Amino acid sequence: MSSSQSPVKPRLAASERLQNVPPYTLAKVFQDRDEKLRQGVDVVDFGVGNPDIRPPQLAIETLQAALVDPRVQNHRYPSFNGLPEFRAAVAGWYGRRFGVSVDPEREAIALVGSKEGIAKFFLAHLNPGDTILLCTPCYPAYLGIAALAQVRVVEVPLTAAHQFRPDLSAIPDDEARRAKVLFLNFPNNPTGGTETAEVYDQVLEFARRYDLFVVSDIAYCDLSHESSYRARSFLQHDRDRERTLEFHSFSKSYSMQGWRLGFAAGNADIVANLARIKSNMDFGVFMAIQRAGLAVLNGPQDYCADAAKLYRRRGEAFLKAIAPLGYPIELPRATLYLWLPIPRRYTKSLQFTTELLEATGIVVAPGSGFGQAGEGYVRLALCADEARCREAGERIARAGFSF
Repeated sequence: MSSSQSPVKPRLAASERLQNVPPYTLAKVFQDRDEKLRQGVDVVDFGVGNPDIRPPQLAIETLQAALVDPRVQNHRYPSFNGLPEFRAAVAGWYGRRFGVSVDPEREAIALVGSKEGIAKFFLAHLNPGDTILLCTPCYPAYLGIAALAQVRVVEVPLTAAHQFRPDLSAIPDDEARRAKVLFLNFPNNPTGGTETAEVYDQVLEFARRYDLFVVSDIAYCDLSHESSYRARSFLQHDRDRERTLEFHSFSKSYSMQGWRLGFAAGNADIVANLARIKSNMDFGVFMAIQRAGLAVLNGPQDYCADAAKLYRRRGEAFLKAIAPLGYPIELPRATLYLWLPIPRRYTKSLQFTTELLEATGIVVAPGSGFGQAGEGYVRLALCADEARCREAGERIARAGFSF
């Protein structure tokens, strides 16, 4: 080799962590949707939980004021754990909403959406090969983040037979002893399943017996469809924050998904670890957005109740339209989703998803993307107005997709 030549390095390959992540299940669905849109098809998109309603006016006005406020330079670098005022608002919200005491200095942290916090929880507390117990079907980000962190996932199925609540007795003893963390999400995405005080008492006793940490995700806690149901916080049970971290988001209750704002509250040591990893990976949330968020937390909560009523009407309109098709489904008690069993002639949810789009122009998410227990279902995100939800159901009925 001449002195002017140098060895050719191999092309930079994806890391083992990234190679460990399976293809995103919805990727093909979205490709097919986009192709239909290019063809001029009138697509009804129920694929992603992406609220179509405007955020609270209070959030918009507070953000606008914060952007031009000459007294406070909200455009500067924010602190890693959030404005003291924001964390105080989180603590105040917990006190009013759940009767739970949270120390805003040590037990609360602002997040760039709860997804960011969940990812950093994994990186800060779990090593490759560690075992976790994950209730599934679940928010797909948990599965992707677990793969990136190279942890071992033991799925805890949420089934209709158990009202989409975890059957803790079915978890093998050796797996429970091996696990470090149990992940919960109630009200549940995608099933709409809900918790009870008794369920949370059982989870806490189980966690203490096997020395498990509990991560609770309450992103849908204020989207209840029934006056008789009011979602709980797991911190109402683990009141000493001995083994709990809880995530919440402004994306669904307040339709602020594009703003990327959330928070976590719970065990002070775990919150400190999140702040530590954030300090090495990013900064905090844009301060003007935090000010809008704290205004919403401190303000009236009518918006959440109105949003829940809207999603209920949409769900009712869709279910009424498909009623002649014989699907065994009722409106869930909470969330903005419908968890629809696929017709009996199908064995794979992705096949049904593909054929439904081809025949009707309706996009739904295959249940297989939400964990092994999701197969046999599809999720509909009710992010289209009531008339479109009714029309979508009518299209399915006309196409003959009976159960």
